[in-house]
Order: sequence, then structure tokens, then C-alpha cells
Amino acid sequence: MMQPITAAGAALSLGVLFLRYRAGRTNPRRPNPKRTIMLAKAVALALLAWLTVSFSLQHMLDNMDGRTGDPSPLERVVSSLSK
Repeated sequence: MMQPITAAGAALSLGVLFLRYRAGRTNPRRPNPKRTIMLAKAVALALLAWLTVSFSLQHMLDNMDGRTGDPSPLERVVSSLSK
């Protein structure tokens, strides 16, 4: 289940992106390949960090609840990348 803070953060991010899009239509910038590559790297790193934190917290909550089981393949990948 999605937490309210996650939904609020997503709504805020999408709102800012929408406002920047509307402002950019009146004053267009020339595309810059370097900026696009840096943005793609930043988004990929942010996604990886979010997955790492999310799976770590989920694993900690499962341990606190007493549920133990084998980690999923995605959890194994994220935990190996976070080391």
C-alpha cells in the first residue's frame, strides 16, 4: 500500500514538472545532449537509491514482524548493489 507521504511527494514532483513544462513552452531552450545524459544518470541513481531504501526498510519491517523468508531476485540485486 502506498503511504500518504509517497503520494504527496509524487504529486509535488509532477506538479513542479508540469509548471516547468508550461513555462518552457514560452521560452524554449535548445536541447543539450550533455544535459540530457546527466539528467538520465541522475534519474537512474535516484531510482536505485529509492529501491535500496525501500527494500531495506521492507526487510527490516518483515524482521520486526517475525516473518522470515527467502529474498526475491529483485531484493538480491538491490542488496548486492547497495554493498
